[in-house]
Amino acid sequence: MEVTRHPMKKYYEDEHETAYRTMREKGIMAWDQYYDPGRYDFDRFMMRPFLERALSLVSFDNPNPSALEYGCGTGAASCFLANRGFRAVGLDLSPIAIELAQAFAKERELAIDYKVQDMTESLTNGKQYDLIVDNYCLQSIVTDEDREALFANVRARLKNTGYYIIATAVYHDGRDYEGSLYDATTGILYDKFDRDPADYVDVVEREGYLWIPNRRHLTPDALLAELRRAGFQVVFQEEGNVICRVPEGVAHESGQQNNDS
Repeated sequence: MEVTRHPMKKYYEDEHETAYRTMREKGIMAWDQYYDPGRYDFDRFMMRPFLERALSLVSFDNPNPSALEYGCGTGAASCFLANRGFRAVGLDLSPIAIELAQAFAKERELAIDYKVQDMTESLTNGKQYDLIVDNYCLQSIVTDEDREALFANVRARLKNTGYYIIATAVYHDGRDYEGSLYDATTGILYDKFDRDPADYVDVVEREGYLWIPNRRHLTPDALLAELRRAGFQVVFQEEGNVICRVPEGVAHESGQQNNDS
């Protein structure tokens, strides 16, 4: 698939900010609730069953472990972790999401450090964490460049004894992609695009339409391979639910072997 690259912006990001603006206006508290209000709310978020299971499978040396959730949205998983005794930090690139997350944590009398931050860029501190959580954020980080930057930041911020827990959407036969363009080679899902492509990167022209990257749905096997290439040891996987560690001897900054560790 031929890709036209433009240097000004990353792939299209308006969807999330528009959704969070609507959630603020309508009093919707969680991303999952926004898309499926009959099934989910702030406390019944989609990842919760797996997160509970994952925490039962791992242990931490620290009696008061630290946790970083990136792409935290309005903070459902961060609040869940704080209620479990974690010293929680939540990052999201959406200022509206962070505004809502701060308000919801305050209502629950939870001390969570929320910040506007893009995990595909250099982080503002060098802290390391016992736990890093991805609550259905990874599928929205689409390009190879951004995913590699994300994984490098995770390696840099995860303690040697820590765990990286991911819940992400994956490709499976029969998934409905009607109206979108799915590239089976890369796992990238494209949406039709009606803006000036000169301001965006990774715009695809095909069948007389412009398309913009929107999601990345790898197969479970491709996700496993990607995480291994990124320097992680996968200790549990069930479809898109994954528990990882950074193996001893893998440098946290680069993912290369570190003879001094």
